[in-house]
Amino acid sequence: MLRHRNAALLVVAASYGLSSMGDQMAIVSLTLRLHDQGQSAAVISALVIASVVPVVIVGPLAAPLVDRMESRRLIVIVTALQALVAAGLVVVENVAAMIGLLVLLGAGLSLVSPALQLLVPQMVRAGQTSHGYARLEAFRTAGNVLGPALAGVLVAAANGRVVLLINTVTFALMTLAFLMLPVRRERVPSPGGGTGWLSQVRQGIGALSGDRLLRTAISALACAILFTAILSVARVFFIRDDLHASDAGYGWLVTAHTVGMLLSSLFLAPRISLIWQPRVLAGAGALMGVALFISASVPLFAVAMAAFILTGIANSLQGLAIRNLIHHRVPSEVRGRAFASSGAVLNGANLAGTALGGPMAGLLGGAGALQLAGAGTLLVTLAAAPALVSSKVVDGQGDSAEVMAQTDSGG
Repeated sequence: MLRHRNAALLVVAASYGLSSMGDQMAIVSLTLRLHDQGQSAAVISALVIASVVPVVIVGPLAAPLVDRMESRRLIVIVTALQALVAAGLVVVENVAAMIGLLVLLGAGLSLVSPALQLLVPQMVRAGQTSHGYARLEAFRTAGNVLGPALAGVLVAAANGRVVLLINTVTFALMTLAFLMLPVRRERVPSPGGGTGWLSQVRQGIGALSGDRLLRTAISALACAILFTAILSVARVFFIRDDLHASDAGYGWLVTAHTVGMLLSSLFLAPRISLIWQPRVLAGAGALMGVALFISASVPLFAVAMAAFILTGIANSLQGLAIRNLIHHRVPSEVRGRAFASSGAVLNGANLAGTALGGPMAGLLGGAGALQLAGAGTLLVTLAAAPALVSSKVVDGQGDSAEVMAQTDSGG
């Protein structure tokens, strides 16, 4: 049984990573297409935002469905529909249609992501949930690294439609993988199961706001992300104007952040026990702030490379700490809604921080904007650190093992 669970986890992580790679390939292909058509920067920004906004808005509203349905079945249905939507992107030319289809793909992700968080613990031993989440994150990060590079090569060698067709295939492969998956996460009956839809939405929000540790952790991370996300816009000005790096140098530094995430999710995060997660969240936020501030204050390529690897490590530790704490402290019957609500808050903070990045870089320059990002991240983390560090989390507490995996004996 354990061997089957390990194999299932590998299949789930690999298919999710492949789908993430396809998503990145599609964004690169569509961005290049719009640029070649002479579309404005605002249109291109709208294209990128369209895939994220549904996670912020649709995710919490649709989240009761995640708790109501068996997780594998929901993923199969949604990814099959995403494959059809992705096929539409291959043929459409109209910009509004492209953005609309990306919104639909994002809406699908807002359901698939929390459903995956619910399913993963059923494929690991009790107490090994952090390992499962880290494996999923490692493959997702690897897909995010490979996607843009492959898209660039394929667009140059063939055309953008080939790239979009590959994205469609990745959704279809994910659907097939989950159809064969021998693991289930059945819905957990809730005493309030007969309440209205909006009441169930509020239960997901209440599960987070009613827990002091989760309320502090998510609020602190959201405030930190508001500053950290400035990096996504300001780094191009910092790298080109302050470091005077070439295009290749820019690529290396951007990749360094993702490499840090991959290293953390493969080798560091799986080894951190639950009782340390609040402290890890505080430490990772401090690491992120210090790394950003030093990279901007000592404008040397080698320093920036090391700092960006550290920001990637911190980024991975922050996300996985929140995931593990939610799994541990939120009851099973409302956990899917809690994952969706936390994702909405954190992705909303990321969008707001990204929007601030342009004005801050214009006002302060690349280095000044990164110094602001680092100082702000560090200050909000230090403000929350006493509450996080003093929190008591008992390893093994909670109900991570109460809904065990079930072998598929007949579809």
